[in-house]
Amino acid sequence: AEEVLLLARRTDLRRISLDMPDFTDIILQIDNIRHAIAIDYDPVEGYIYWTDDDVRAIRRAYLDGSGAQTLVTTEINHPDGIAVDWVARNLYWTDTGTDRIEVTRLNGTSRKILISENLDEPRAIVLNPVMGYMYWTDWGESPKIECAYLDGSERRVLVNTSLGWPNGLALDLEEDKLYWGDAKTDKIE
Repeated sequence: AEEVLLLARRTDLRRISLDMPDFTDIILQIDNIRHAIAIDYDPVEGYIYWTDDDVRAIRRAYLDGSGAQTLVTTEINHPDGIAVDWVARNLYWTDTGTDRIEVTRLNGTSRKILISENLDEPRAIVLNPVMGYMYWTDWGESPKIECAYLDGSERRVLVNTSLGWPNGLALDLEEDKLYWGDAKTDKIE
C-alpha cells in the first residue's frame, strides 16, 4: 500500500506520496472546503475526515473526492482536532468554541459529549484505540497535554510545564511515544 501524508491546508486537502522522491502534493478534488483545520484517515473504509471551522462542520469523503458528506453541523462552534478510532469505529473531535471533546460513530450518529469541564482551548487530539486512550492538547491560560480513556474517564494531565501553545500531536504506536508541536516555543518535543 502506498504511504501518504494527508494535509489540511485551509481551503483544500492534500495528499503527499511518501513513496515518490519529490514528495509532490496533490490537491484532493473535494468542493466547498472553506477553512479545514485537521484531518484524519480511516484505513478500514478509506474515508478521510476533517473539521471545517468556517462552516462549523465535520465532513468526510473518499481520497478520490467522491462520497463527500457532512456529518456534524449542530452545536458545533469551532471544530479543531479530529481523530478516527479505526477499531471501535468512532470519530473524536475537539471544539475550541464549546470547549468540549465529543464522539460519534463514523457516520455521525450516536453523538456524545465526553469531556466538557476544565477545558480552555482544546486543540489536537490523537488516539490509541488498541490501548483505549485518547490524548489532547489544551493551549489556554494553563497550557497542558492530557489523556483519558476513550470513554472520557480516568482523565489526567501528562505535561503542564514548559509549554506555550501545544498544538499538533502525533502518537508513535510502535515506540509508544507522544510528540507535540508548540507554536509559541517553535519546538517539537
